[in-house]
Amino acid sequence: MATKLFMFVGFFALISCFKTPSTSDISETVHRLFETIRGMQATKTMLPDPPLEWAKFKGNYESDVKLYFHGNSTMSALRYMFKVYDNNMFATAWITSCLVEAYRYGNAPKPTEDQITMSVDAIMDHRNKNLKYENSIMAFWPQILDEEFKVYQSTPVNLLAMFNLTQTTNWTVVYELFDKIGLHDVTEIMKHLLATREGYQHVFKIPPDFDDTSVNLGLGSLLRDNVMYFPYASAAWEGQNSNLSSVFNAMKHYAYRPLSGDRRVNTIDTRTYFYMRKFLEKAASEKKDVSLVTTWVQDLADVKTQYFQGIDTPGNVNNVDITVCANALFGITNAILSGLVTSEVLYDPVLQQLYLNTSTMIEFQIQTNFSGRPDLALTYYPSVFEFYWFVARTYTQLERKARIGELPHEAMRTVMEGLGSALKGNMTQHVISQSKMEGSDMIYYDDFLGDGDIDNNKKPVEFGEDRLWTTSMAINALITTWTVYNDATQKLNWYDDTPTEVKTTVQKATTWLNTYILSGKYQPWNAFFSGSFKGFGTSWSSYPANRDEYFNGTKVPHDGKRHYGEIIRGMEGVMEEDWYQQQIKLDHAPVDFHGYNKQSDFFPFWNSEPYTYVTSLLALSTFTNIE
Repeated sequence: MATKLFMFVGFFALISCFKTPSTSDISETVHRLFETIRGMQATKTMLPDPPLEWAKFKGNYESDVKLYFHGNSTMSALRYMFKVYDNNMFATAWITSCLVEAYRYGNAPKPTEDQITMSVDAIMDHRNKNLKYENSIMAFWPQILDEEFKVYQSTPVNLLAMFNLTQTTNWTVVYELFDKIGLHDVTEIMKHLLATREGYQHVFKIPPDFDDTSVNLGLGSLLRDNVMYFPYASAAWEGQNSNLSSVFNAMKHYAYRPLSGDRRVNTIDTRTYFYMRKFLEKAASEKKDVSLVTTWVQDLADVKTQYFQGIDTPGNVNNVDITVCANALFGITNAILSGLVTSEVLYDPVLQQLYLNTSTMIEFQIQTNFSGRPDLALTYYPSVFEFYWFVARTYTQLERKARIGELPHEAMRTVMEGLGSALKGNMTQHVISQSKMEGSDMIYYDDFLGDGDIDNNKKPVEFGEDRLWTTSMAINALITTWTVYNDATQKLNWYDDTPTEVKTTVQKATTWLNTYILSGKYQPWNAFFSGSFKGFGTSWSSYPANRDEYFNGTKVPHDGKRHYGEIIRGMEGVMEEDWYQQQIKLDHAPVDFHGYNKQSDFFPFWNSEPYTYVTSLLALSTFTNIE
C-alpha cells in the first residue's frame, strides 16, 4: 500500500513539474527578453578595427555572418569560431517590427520612441542613392559611392574588411601550423575560401531588392497603424518616405512576366523555374497572364550596364523567392489598411494583377509543399516556419479589418480567402506534424542548424542551435493564423473553428519556449538569411536553360563547359513539361532535396540573436494575450 501511495504521489509530482507556466511566469520572461533585446542595439556608431572590433552603425541590432560547417568536431568548432558583425537592414527592421507588434498585440513592454527612431534612421541609410529622386527603394547593405564608376554600391564594410585582412596574411605559415597540429581539414577549407575570395566579393555588389523595400514599407505601415503610441517614430519614418509610389512603380516595372514576350522580364533564374514550373504551366494552359514580385530591383536591360559598374544580381538573372513575395504582399496590404496609402493603388490593373498573382502563387506553394523544393523556393530565407509566419501576418490583418467591414478593395478579400485556406489547411497540418515531444507537456521545433554533426564515434549528435528560434516561429505562425485581434478589447481571440490540436500545440510549445529561451541550454541562433547557393542542388548552373547568351546576344557555345561572366542564362517563357523533363535528364539536374545536413558543402548564413529573442518575445507575449 505504501509503495502504491508513493508511486501515486510521485506521478502527480512529475505532472506538476511540467505544468503550463503561469501568466506571471511568462510575464517575467517577457520583461527579461525585452531588456536583453534593448541592450543589443548599437546606441552609437563604432569604427572598425578588424578583427578585434567590427564597425557598428547606430540604431542597428546585432546580426552576424557565419559559415555553416557541419560534420566532425573540427567542423563544429569552425561553425562557432567564424563570426563577422554585419550592418544589414533586414535584421534591424524585423526586430523593430516585432517590438511594435509584441506591444500592440501582446503583453510586452512598450519600446521607447528613441529606440524605434534610432532604428528608423539607421534603416534610411539603405535607400537607393543611385536614383535622382526621392524614393523608398531599399538595399540590404548601405551604399557607398564608388569614385571610379560614380555610382553607389552596396557595401558590407566588415565583410570587405575581413577579405582585405586576408591579403596581408602569410598563409603559408598558417597552413603549416594547422597541419602540424592535425587540422589539415581546416587548411583545405581556408585554401578553398581564399580561392573563391573574388567571387564572394563580387556577390557583395548586389542591387537594391524588393525584400528590404517591402519590409521597410511594412514597418512604416505598422508605425502608422500605431501612431497614437509612437507618434514621433511614425513621423520620422513618413518624413523620410515621402514618395511611396516609387515602390509600386518599381514592383510593376521589374515584375517577372513569363508570358509577356518581353525579353527584359520574361526570363528567370533556372532554380526559380524548376520549383515554379507547375504553377506556370497551369497558367499557360489556361491562357492566363502571370505577374510576380521578383527579388532584385534589376532587369536584363539594367544588368548589361550596371554589371560593369559593380551592381549586379548574382548570376545576372532575377529570381522569385516566395519569402520576398510574402513580405511584398504584407507591405502592400498593410500600407493600404493602415492608411499609409489609399486603396487607389489597387485600382491600377497592373499592380492589382501583381498583387493577386503573387498571392495565388504563394497559396500554390503552400498547398504543394513548395513543389518539393523548399531549398529553391525559399531562395535566401531557409526557414519554412519563418515564411509561414510572414504569410500569416498578411492574412490576420485582412481578417481583422474584414470583421469590422473595412476591406477597401475586393482584391483584398480574394487574397484573404486564398491565404486563409492555405494557412488553415496545409500549413497548419505541416507545422503540427513537425513538432517533437519533450516529456508529456512540452514540444519544440528544429530546423537544421547544429543537427548535422557527428561525435568521435561517428554517431549523429543534435545541438539544436536554431531550436529556440524555430519553436518561436512555429508558435507565431499558428497564433497569427488562428487568432484575430479585437480592437475594442485589445485582446486576441481564437477563431471558433480553431482545432483543439492547434491550441494544445501552441500551449505545449509555449511551455517549452518559456522554459528554455533564457536558460542558456541552447544557442539563440537562426538562419534568417543565407546565400542562394547552399551546397549541392542549389546552383543556377545545375538546371535547364533555354536562354544562354552573352550580353550582346551571341549564343554561348554548348561545349560542355560552364560559362560565367557577361552572360544571361535562364528560362525564358514557359516550356512544355516533356521538353523540360528531357533537359533534366540531359543535364543530370538534381530533382530532390534531402536537407542541408545531408551534404558536406558549407555556405554563409546570417544569424541574429536579438531576432531570436524578439520572435520569442512576440510568441510569449501574444500567447498571454489570448482570451
